[in-house]
Amino acid sequence: MNQENSGGAYLVIQRGDTLGKRVELWKERTSIGRSRDCDIFLEDIAVHRKQASIFRMISGYILRDDNGSGDSFVNGQAVTEQMLSSGDQLRFGATQITFYANEGTRPFQLPSSRGRELLRARTPDPHSTIIARLYPVDGRSGMRSFELLPDMTIGRSRECDIFLEDLAVSRHHATLRELPGGSYELIDNRSATGTFVNGRSVARQELHEGDVIQIGSNSFTFRFVHS
Repeated sequence: MNQENSGGAYLVIQRGDTLGKRVELWKERTSIGRSRDCDIFLEDIAVHRKQASIFRMISGYILRDDNGSGDSFVNGQAVTEQMLSSGDQLRFGATQITFYANEGTRPFQLPSSRGRELLRARTPDPHSTIIARLYPVDGRSGMRSFELLPDMTIGRSRECDIFLEDLAVSRHHATLRELPGGSYELIDNRSATGTFVNGRSVARQELHEGDVIQIGSNSFTFRFVHS
C-alpha cells in the first residue's frame, strides 16, 4: 500500500523515549512492539517483541493485543481487542500514546480540530487541521513541543501528561482544559510557586495565541498551528 492515505488517523506519543512523535496509521496493519521489525518500535523491556497491532477497517481502527498477556491498555483498561475512538489513551509498558482519528474516518470526530474561530483572518485550508501546542521558549526546557488534548495535567509527578522535572514545580501543578468554543484555559492547582501567564500570576486564565506560560523555571508559548 502506498502512503496516499497518510491523511488518515494517527498516533501521538505522549510519554516515553520518543515523546511528541507522530505516527501516521496509513497501513492496513500497524505493528507495535520491542522488535525492530515492528512499525512502532518501543525500546522498553516491559513491552513484548510483538505487543499489539492496529488494523484499519472500513468501520474504523481496531487495536488487537498480539501477545495475549493483557499488557495492552486503552484508557487504563487491559484489552485483547478494542475499537478505537479519537482521543483514546493507549499504553504499552511505560509508553503512553494518544489515538486521533482524521475527519475522513467518520463517524469519529477529531477532538484536536479546534480554535478555528481564533484564526478567522486566515484563509482556511480544507485539508488541514488546527491544533493547539505548547512550544518551549528558546528551547531552554530541553523538551519538544506538546500537542494539547482536551484535558491535560502539568506537574512534577510522572503521572502528569506534561512531566516537568523541576523542584519548583508542584506534583500536580496546573491543568490545561479545552473550553466549549475551542480555546483553552490554564488552571493553577493551588501550587506552591504559582502559575504565570505573560509574567502575571493567575489562578485561572483563558489562553490566547502567543501567550507565554511559566511554571517553575519552564516557559512555553501557546500557539494554534495547522497540521
